[in-house]
Amino acid sequence: MTRWLVALAAVLVLGTTAGSQSVSIQLEGNTFTVVGWQPPAAPPAGGWPSVFAVYVGTGDVPPLLGTYAVERGTLTFRATYPISSGVRYRASFHQPGQRTAVERTFDGPSKSTTPLARVERVYPSADVLPSNQLRLYIYFTAPMSRGEAASRVHVLDGGGKELSALFLPGEELWDPAAQRLTMTFDPGRIKRGLTSNEKMGPPIAEGRRYTLAIDRDWRDARGVAMIEGYRKLFRGGPAVRTPPDQRTWRVTPPRAGTADPLVVDLGRAMNYPLLLRMLQVSGPRGGLDGTIAVARNESEWRFTPRAAWQAGAYRVVADTRLEDLAGNRIGQPFDIDVFERVTEHITTDTVAVPFAVR
Repeated sequence: MTRWLVALAAVLVLGTTAGSQSVSIQLEGNTFTVVGWQPPAAPPAGGWPSVFAVYVGTGDVPPLLGTYAVERGTLTFRATYPISSGVRYRASFHQPGQRTAVERTFDGPSKSTTPLARVERVYPSADVLPSNQLRLYIYFTAPMSRGEAASRVHVLDGGGKELSALFLPGEELWDPAAQRLTMTFDPGRIKRGLTSNEKMGPPIAEGRRYTLAIDRDWRDARGVAMIEGYRKLFRGGPAVRTPPDQRTWRVTPPRAGTADPLVVDLGRAMNYPLLLRMLQVSGPRGGLDGTIAVARNESEWRFTPRAAWQAGAYRVVADTRLEDLAGNRIGQPFDIDVFERVTEHITTDTVAVPFAVR
């Protein structure tokens, strides 16, 4: 009888221990984690979102976008966008076979009022821009609030008067991180033969001086004003109407056995973001991995390989959509006949510049 009671007590203790293991949800940074549950080897039929999802607030709203993973036996969810301050999140885990879900709410990080944002750099970086300049790229050190560019970005003439109707109205293009803003000058004032160009002239006049001014009061994504404002002085230069020609590029090959950079003199300033993704190097075994640098006011492209160069034949391969500052593409001027039919079919063509490594 005594032995039976002892055995029963042991079973009850073990059962209590196993059953008392609780499942919880934790948040660290941008990652939500289900703790205390061993996920199966394969996702359930409905995928991981069918058992674990994160929502904003308490209403009937779609779940957050993100990616799931099983890391060291633990189910995790990483939100696509940063967790925002002042926002409440609800994480819900419905374990298969259980009637009720485990839910927990989280508050976003405390709102900091320390200024973090400033204008890091602006492209083109030169202080002389063609009178048919097409785009400006403004890089910030922190994510910025959207919808304010029209009231925060100004172009002043030589006397300090703000100029109007320079940029495309209503257009505010950001990269996914909200740290790079693309501002496009009104093409109607750039292309010859259009009414805006004939009546108002180009946004930038050759020989005149200008100031790009960005307000310090522009608030970042947290609602905090920038550390400081920004000013860039520049002058209008001659219009650039001819398209870039890869046959005029000067390539300085590195030596075999070194990891020295390949240097390509482009002959003119080019579109900075496009230089980072529309040029590559191909060798005897295909494309090469390496790092890209842009120098000399975006007129020089450098490629440093991850491994030492091997002797052989190589090519600099350029996407023909690569543009110069005026929007001229390889083989196609931006200032085309306004009556020319523009095709809607998007094609990607490349041209190559051969070189040899010895």
